[in-house]
Amino acid sequence: MLGPFSLRGHQSMNLTVLNPGSLVSPGVHLLCYGPYAAPRDARALVRFQPDVNMALVHHLIMFASPGAPTSSRASCGGNIIYAWARTGQTTPQGLELSSAATGTAGLAYGVGPGSDIGHFSLQLHYQNMEGKPVFDKSGVRLSFESRPPKTRLRFDVLMSTRVNIPPAVFIDECVACRVTRGGTVFGFRNHAHRLARDIWTDEFDAHGAAKPSIGRLSAQEPQIIRLLPKPRSLAEGESLELHCLYNASGVDRPTRIGLDERSKEMCNQYYLSTSALRVECDGEVAAPSPPANAALNAAVAKYREASEGSPLGQVTGAAADGEWLYFFHRGKANFMNTQPLDFAPILRFSRKHASLGGAIGRGLFTVPHGLSLDPAGFLWATDVGSHQVFKLNAQTGAVLLKLGDGRAAAGPSSFNKPTDVAVERGSGEVYVADGYGNSRIAVFSSSGEYLREWGSAGSQPGQFRVPHGIVIDSRGLVYVADRENSRVQVFTQAGALVTVWASRVGADKGFGSNLVWRAHVSSVSYDPSLDLFAVTEGSNVILRSATGCTLLSRGPFLWPHDAILLPPLGPATPPALAGSWRANAGRPFSFAVAELEGKRVTQYEVRLGSGRAGLQSMYG
Repeated sequence: MLGPFSLRGHQSMNLTVLNPGSLVSPGVHLLCYGPYAAPRDARALVRFQPDVNMALVHHLIMFASPGAPTSSRASCGGNIIYAWARTGQTTPQGLELSSAATGTAGLAYGVGPGSDIGHFSLQLHYQNMEGKPVFDKSGVRLSFESRPPKTRLRFDVLMSTRVNIPPAVFIDECVACRVTRGGTVFGFRNHAHRLARDIWTDEFDAHGAAKPSIGRLSAQEPQIIRLLPKPRSLAEGESLELHCLYNASGVDRPTRIGLDERSKEMCNQYYLSTSALRVECDGEVAAPSPPANAALNAAVAKYREASEGSPLGQVTGAAADGEWLYFFHRGKANFMNTQPLDFAPILRFSRKHASLGGAIGRGLFTVPHGLSLDPAGFLWATDVGSHQVFKLNAQTGAVLLKLGDGRAAAGPSSFNKPTDVAVERGSGEVYVADGYGNSRIAVFSSSGEYLREWGSAGSQPGQFRVPHGIVIDSRGLVYVADRENSRVQVFTQAGALVTVWASRVGADKGFGSNLVWRAHVSSVSYDPSLDLFAVTEGSNVILRSATGCTLLSRGPFLWPHDAILLPPLGPATPPALAGSWRANAGRPFSFAVAELEGKRVTQYEVRLGSGRAGLQSMYG
């Protein structure tokens, strides 16, 4: 029904949008009230003051639509223009847009003819814990001016719609966004629930260079709209990364997205900006590449014929340069195999000519596992059956260096089921993830001399439960896929912990699936030309920025064991600038997935930054 102030509002420059008076039943409710018409002569909306029952109202959202109401039915749709939550307050704090408060004259929402605001609706999020109905008339008092604003405002939200927090972790939820039309931000508001700590947005220019963050503040501070000390201009082509930090160290079950602050979480940052500003979030497109996969399948069929029936088995690793795609497989064998394989398990596929270029490694491996290319173009392969690491000529398969004495042991000359290798570009040092038995990273010189190691078995920061994949980025940081702990840990080359990327798949550990690999973080790879990471997390492949921000999730796959970003065709190029994927948003690139259970390699073509605008599904 029409609110009681909808007609009187035409005679006044003030209006209260509210619950006109009703009993709110026990429990958690999201209720909508309105529509309320704006005062007839109002041309600028300059003040919002919540007037709420602080024990009953958790948060509120105000919507506005152009023109006069066309129905008496309450409908909370249209554009969000205001949001508030009670966190950190005993008395509700509002928003004042006068020049004295903002430092900018004529800053307001436009109202009336020619604007997007003609009437209002109010959504109230009630949490009635009284056990009985409570009468309420909560609302928001609005103040208007008859003079149109010089600068018209817009209110928009960056949010995560995929919050899924594992128990007993600290986790950074991240959303990647892109500025598609420039504008100026005057204020912000952060919103999340009880597990949340700091919320902020990182800004990067069109070339990927970092700029000062926006609105870093604890989610436990009052969740009100705050004016920035200085207006912030955002230019078209710039990138934004919304971050929400959560502390779930005392929680024993997964926490999903939802409205109930007692058991659910959210991740929102609102911007109060000029009306021109537009930001697109979660923009990604990834689809199988039919020509590439058809060529791969044909090459595998020829390989099977040439190898007298040896099938393509569990695919454990992949590597690529500008000419070749290599993949490592087990044929008819599996993890429990004890005899040397009687076929060549490393296949070379020409990316340019879309044809098989041979296979190498016959009789060398027992249980193939990790495969990588070093900056000089040599292959490194690990064998968890013989407990050894091999450096190979990528064309001939000749063994150039062998690490490990073949015993399942610890120490400078032994491994216990080593899983993967990374080689540092400058020094040539060799980093071995070791592995199923030793829970360490062992470092060797380019000639194979033992240098140092770090790590131990466990779940604390810096410990491992099966270090399963390893890569070094262009900054020299070491990234380890800590499989059973469902995370990627980032270290200096000396082994000092820098940060941890906890994976959402850890939230599913022990809850609902008998496929234990669905909670694994199995591999991490890096493309220096894009400054981008591919991480296998459960049944999906996740593309992450260097800050750990999730840019794309693709799947499900049948036990993805490795995933790599494919470098551009042609000669290798030097590492690009930090965050260079941002400058290439919209440009296609590819990644390949090696599936253990699926026994195949699949290529995908990807475009980032070309997705939908406005994450408009879970407000708070």
